Amino acid sequence: MIPNDKQWERNTSGLHATAQQKAKETKKRAEQAIALLLKEQRPINFKVVAETAHISTAWLYANHDIKMRIIHLRSQQKPKTQGKISFREQASNASKDAMIATLQKRVKEQAEKIRELQLQLEVASGLLYQQKRE
Repeated sequence: MIPNDKQWERNTSGLHATAQQKAKETKKRAEQAIALLLKEQRPINFKVVAETAHISTAWLYANHDIKMRIIHLRSQQKPKTQGKISFREQASNASKDAMIATLQKRVKEQAEKIRELQLQLEVASGLLYQQKRE
C-alpha cells in the first residue's frame, strides 16, 4: 500500500539516461558493422548492416545519420553485373541479331528500289509533259 503523505516521483531521468546510452551503443554497433562490411568489401545495404550489427532495419531507417551513410555507400558500390548468359539465351540473341541484320538489309534494298522508281516516275512525267506540249 502507498502511504498518502509521501509523493511518489517517477525516475524519468534514469529512463532517459538509459535510453540515450542504449541508442549510443546501437549506433556504435551500426558504425562497426559498416566498417566491417567495408573492410571485407561486402555489399552495403540496410538488410546486411542490420544483420551484421544485430539491430532492426527500422532503427537504421529511423536514424537519419546512419540512413544517409548507408544510402551514400550503397550508391558508390559497383552495380551488380549480370551473371553468365546461358547457351540458350546466347543462341536466341544470335538469332535475333541475324534477323535484325536481314531486316535491315531488306529495308535498305526497299529504299533503293523506291529511289529508282521515283527517278523513273520523274523521267516518265517529264516525257509526258513534253509530249503534251508538242
